[in-house]
Amino acid sequence: MTTNSAELGLRIGDIYTGQGIGYRAVKKLLTGDLSLEKIYAKTTIVNIASQKVLRKIGSNQKGISDEEFEMNSQKMEFIHYSWEKSI
Repeated sequence: MTTNSAELGLRIGDIYTGQGIGYRAVKKLLTGDLSLEKIYAKTTIVNIASQKVLRKIGSNQKGISDEEFEMNSQKMEFIHYSWEKSI
């Protein structure tokens, strides 16, 4: 990771989903005073809401992990994203 980069994690409670809270929070982070130039993120292949937020902020999908893991008795993989500040 570069000096002005960060890893992003996002979790919204079930009763608050679908209200744009995740998008607004991430957008505020990106427009804040942190001088971030690049953000890395990953989400599970079934987490459509997080995928939508990451695409909406302009992240690019970089690939799907080769490694599977189990969560809630279901096999999962991660989708990796990155966002770079526009010049």
